[in-house]
Amino acid sequence: MKKLFALCLFVFILAFTAVCFAEKSYTNNSMTLTVPDEYADLVLVETPENDERGMLFSVSEIESLEEAKKQEIPWNGAGWLFSIARISEEEMHRLRCEDIPGYILFAKDINNNYYVYYHPTDVRIVRADYSDQAALEIWGKLNEWGHSVRETFVTENKGLTPEKFTNTQLDVSLANIMYMDDVNYSVSTLEYGPQQPNGIKASDYITPLVQNATYSIVRDEETPDGEYVVLNFPDVDLRFDFFLMDGKENYIRQTWSDGKYELLYKAEFDDENIKASQVMNDFYHEIVLHNSLGYTADDMIGTWTEKIAGRGNIEIEKAAEDGKYNIQIHWSANAAQKAYWEMTAEATGKGAELRYENGKHSILTWDTDDNMTEEVVYTNGTGNFDLLSTYELTWNDETGNAADDTVFINTGK
Repeated sequence: MKKLFALCLFVFILAFTAVCFAEKSYTNNSMTLTVPDEYADLVLVETPENDERGMLFSVSEIESLEEAKKQEIPWNGAGWLFSIARISEEEMHRLRCEDIPGYILFAKDINNNYYVYYHPTDVRIVRADYSDQAALEIWGKLNEWGHSVRETFVTENKGLTPEKFTNTQLDVSLANIMYMDDVNYSVSTLEYGPQQPNGIKASDYITPLVQNATYSIVRDEETPDGEYVVLNFPDVDLRFDFFLMDGKENYIRQTWSDGKYELLYKAEFDDENIKASQVMNDFYHEIVLHNSLGYTADDMIGTWTEKIAGRGNIEIEKAAEDGKYNIQIHWSANAAQKAYWEMTAEATGKGAELRYENGKHSILTWDTDDNMTEEVVYTNGTGNFDLLSTYELTWNDETGNAADDTVFINTGK
């Protein structure tokens, strides 16, 4: 009898535990959101299908929705707690370049999609009586759970890795020079004064400041002394000073309104060896070197060979039309086959840079009788060529990525 009683008690405990810790899961576009049992009857979880904004889940408190309906409040945001969306890498770049409150980029998947946690920047609770402490307590607990969702979402969905981003004015400004063209800015120190990039791509140098980097405002520390690297945006009267002082290399001062206002940031990186001011200082000296050499598009005329293996060759010659250049590229696969590109590029006016929009890519094959056949792969390729301060050429093939991480050296005019 005692054994039977013990067995029944054990089964009861298991059943009670299962009920207490039950969860309700929602699935949309292969992703899962789990709501703890204690909140399952308190929230409405929407799972829009093929949403153009990439929205996967939107969660709101049911009581606020019902109360807003009773009071005939024309507000479709009543009770909203949070939403989760999946966006492309391109959309992530655009989002980071804008000063938009109420979003947190928190994860990435193996297909380079990013996951965004949207949250209200105002209070969305609706009640008939706002002195109801029990109702306010429930609202507080729902928000606490909402803030924890990012971590559980990453763990319960395979293939996701957490990403660290903040959304300060410094983040937005760095993203602008990283991801956007035609941003008017300069970098300067006391050594050589202000320098404009003139074709030097910030993305080649400041990536450590933008990826898995966070910036927090510090209000209880003194601003460091000594020299600093200045990142200046004259069109919006905004600048950032990256301090070079030993031990303070990750402190950045923001000033605006002709220096009337200041804000101090502290940077944190996954890689503890990264120093923000050193990254900016290296970027600055690369700009100085490039500008002092004074390369133009005409300096790109000639023959260029792939630096490592020598299988790829680029021939650049001036076209009849001023400011344009005819380019041919041969890349051998073997003795009987080679990849071939041809395009007409135009000088961008940003130092030594050529841009094309009409690239034709073909595969050329020779048979044993030396007869050649051509297979056209595409005719609308886009990309650009840049001349580095080291007098080496890079090719950014936007259509086929044929020359990623490859540099070419000059072999003759």
